Amino acid sequence: MFTKLAYRNLFRNKRRTLITAASVFFAVFFALLMRSLQFGVYDNMVKNVVGFFTGYAQVHQDGYWVEKSLDNSLEDTPILREKVLQGDNITGIVPRLESFALASVNELTKGVLVTGVDPIAERNIINIEEKLIEGDYFTGAAEDAIIVSQGLAKFLKLGINDTIVLLGQGYQGISASGKYHIKGILKFGSPDLNSNLVFLPLQTCQKLYGAENRLTSYILLSDKPKNIESAVASLDKKLGEEYEVMSWKDMLPELIQLIEADNAGGFIILSILYIIIGFGMFGTILMMTTERLYEFGVLLSIGLKRWKLIIIMLIESVFVSFLGVIGGILFGIPVLTYFYYNPIHLGKDLSEFSEKYDIEPVLNFSLDPEIFWVQGLYVLAISIIINIYPIQKILKLKVVEALRG
Repeated sequence: MFTKLAYRNLFRNKRRTLITAASVFFAVFFALLMRSLQFGVYDNMVKNVVGFFTGYAQVHQDGYWVEKSLDNSLEDTPILREKVLQGDNITGIVPRLESFALASVNELTKGVLVTGVDPIAERNIINIEEKLIEGDYFTGAAEDAIIVSQGLAKFLKLGINDTIVLLGQGYQGISASGKYHIKGILKFGSPDLNSNLVFLPLQTCQKLYGAENRLTSYILLSDKPKNIESAVASLDKKLGEEYEVMSWKDMLPELIQLIEADNAGGFIILSILYIIIGFGMFGTILMMTTERLYEFGVLLSIGLKRWKLIIIMLIESVFVSFLGVIGGILFGIPVLTYFYYNPIHLGKDLSEFSEKYDIEPVLNFSLDPEIFWVQGLYVLAISIIINIYPIQKILKLKVVEALRG
């Protein structure tokens, strides 16, 4: 009976119902828009930072990540590769050998990060060919050539086909030295990487450091990067204590802290939005309650219990709020889908910022299902809490005064 009465009340005054539902509708829509943008920016940040160099997960010899020493490099064997590829959601691996060296040309020297790469597999992480501004890419993993970053080339006054000498410490303390001709010069957006990063073909790098058939890491490829944490945990158990499997969250805690700090700030802004939304909805409820005081007085005068009237009011509120929430979500899905596939480009003014941090100057949106149901529940809860006011009004209502208008 209560549900039937509440249902009839909704359609007895359609204008009132539509106004209340519209306030909930816009509340849900704007909350979805803001949260989707925030999550989309985070996803794009992770894609640019993580997908640019480290990958979403890596396998190392146990203890390598702390010391970053070649003595803790792993032996690259077919058996180990097969075990890694058997991991959940692992679609491929990118082998690397990374170490440090002193780059020297005549009387000029500078410390550099040397990265030995498989020319074909590395295209899945860093597309070196697209970043080349001069010269050519490697043709094989044993080629006696080097690709240097633009800032380093300027500092050492180098050009294509010039020679550079690398000096360092190799595997198990041996002396590492080699002389290579420059095949290409590439440009990175990050100033740090652009000034001290060089690439060697993998086998050439292994020969330089006396680390034949050894690697510092396998970068893991996955078609489901969002599930990489579970894949890392599963693979870590399979490989045992001899190896460490680390996700990007373990390798880049600074990025996690940055996202968490920004998310906290975003939640404060979202809370302010909820407060504004709440006051807007409260204004609507206040107006509707004032309009219905005479109606409440009549119902109470003919014998309807106050608690029954409160139940009817709550059912009405839930109906209207649910209608607004569903409408906001249904309207938000196509809008957010459009912006998901057509992100907002911020224009040329932010191109320098983009180049500096290797971040695209675009505003991306997210379609994470959590955004929709969480924001819907929040707004639904706000709308129900606001109905405390009409409940109190009913409890304190004096029938005679209400009938007099």
